[in-house]
Amino acid sequence: MKLLSLFFLLLPIFLLPAPGLTSQGLYSAEVPVADPGPEARKDSIRQAFEKVLIKASGYRNLKGRKGMKAVLKHAEDYVQQFRYRTEAAKTEGEPEQRLMWVAFEKSAIKRALNQLGLSVWDKGRPEVLLWLARERGGKRTLLNPEKDADLVQALKVAAGQRGLPLLLPIMDLEDQTALRVSDVWTVNRDGVEAASVRYGDQLVLLGRLRKAGKQWQAKWTLLLPDRQQDFASAAGDPKAALGDGMDKVMDWLTDQFVPRSDAGEADVVMLRFRGIRGLPEYSRLMQLLESLDVISEYVIQESSSDQLLIRARVRGGRDILVQRLSLEAALAPAASVPDDESLAPDSLELTYQFR
Repeated sequence: MKLLSLFFLLLPIFLLPAPGLTSQGLYSAEVPVADPGPEARKDSIRQAFEKVLIKASGYRNLKGRKGMKAVLKHAEDYVQQFRYRTEAAKTEGEPEQRLMWVAFEKSAIKRALNQLGLSVWDKGRPEVLLWLARERGGKRTLLNPEKDADLVQALKVAAGQRGLPLLLPIMDLEDQTALRVSDVWTVNRDGVEAASVRYGDQLVLLGRLRKAGKQWQAKWTLLLPDRQQDFASAAGDPKAALGDGMDKVMDWLTDQFVPRSDAGEADVVMLRFRGIRGLPEYSRLMQLLESLDVISEYVIQESSSDQLLIRARVRGGRDILVQRLSLEAALAPAASVPDDESLAPDSLELTYQFR
């Protein structure tokens, strides 16, 4: 046991945890541009800048936010690079579309969001695996990347605009055998989770899309370790209904994962993790801690047997950390017993079983 404890205490010296995942393209956006002239370019840069602020912060309702107009006014000052391209007409008779791709400086985006009272959500964005069932002509089928390319593209575009790491199943023979459309439609959690194992650790989202009258309606269920979160979206066409669904899912994730701007000073929280038996578990735990935006810093306080005690500074306080950790499938809450029985429940350290 002493050797194992020494191993954990020395490990941080020579093993640095891998950084949290960041979303690709977080600081760039592509928008239409009327022409290559300076005025059209200026307008398009502002549009792209607004899209990047939404994507980088996780919040989509920024137009009415205090200071937004002033921030957008200086959008050109933050440009790192840009380029034009043309997109062929989708239908005969339509003109080509001219597009402008703009990349902005990361540090400038951080400063701009700070002016708005927000911060960049640049690590720890959860990957979401989506199983989507579609009802058409009285028949229900699972979304297939080859047969439903238009809907797949709509999902990717909507998720990309919000910086949501979306994973779609490849729907090969293994997927088709492992999961039935009824599992998705009826939210058969056991069946869905079994089929999702091959894709690794991520949040699982179920979608059910159908037409009701003139509206396309979608129901969404996000499977969480100890509960589920439901959403609904609707629009006049299926692509818009899917896009609205991606927005609502990302809105909820932002509320859960991003520290509040009014959180104030960071609180000190003690975290005990059990089940840390060796290097693989230790490495996974360090990566998890690095990915949590609510934790500003942490240090290993002690180690014994298969346990680690972590002292962490948490933005937003103990409750927001508990809420955030409840989304981690690798952690199960465990009972804590205080050394001093007179201590209030809130003073207990948080204890989790690592699995």
